[in-house]
Amino acid sequence: MHLFYKQTLHLLDTELDRIQTAVNRLPEEHLWKKAREGTNSIGNLCLHLAGNEHQNIISGIGQKPFIRERSAEFLAEGGMESSALLTKLRDVREQSRSVLANLSAADLDREVLIVYPPGSGIESYTRTVLELLYHTTSHYSYHTGQIVYMARLLQHMDEHILKWKH
Repeated sequence: MHLFYKQTLHLLDTELDRIQTAVNRLPEEHLWKKAREGTNSIGNLCLHLAGNEHQNIISGIGQKPFIRERSAEFLAEGGMESSALLTKLRDVREQSRSVLANLSAADLDREVLIVYPPGSGIESYTRTVLELLYHTTSHYSYHTGQIVYMARLLQHMDEHILKWKH
């Protein structure tokens, strides 16, 4: 496997480990708690990360069927326990791992069309595999930070979730 694909998976796996640590610190009732109307819960962000990774890596790069309902990720108000959300994230990651394992260095420059359905409010676009992986990784890190911070605010004890103070 090309070094860039290995590094991408390493970074995504590191962020998934952080999400798992944060989610496992919380009681189930906090998973879907929103700070206020119009914001997202940790559960929403987990669904969103799974959907985004699936759309970009599995569907886009891997050319598998598109199955995402992006708006549902943000409208959900429960229905999945933390174990199910973490399983969903890990399952998507394993599928991504399979897609990346079959790519070559030449694929980094291959253009990929990311399609959004009509009426979704987001225009479809074309990016290279390199650009999509870079975007997916930074997007995953951004929302992981939100999840860790929210978990820190919601936890019952005053402990740092990661190995450093934040």
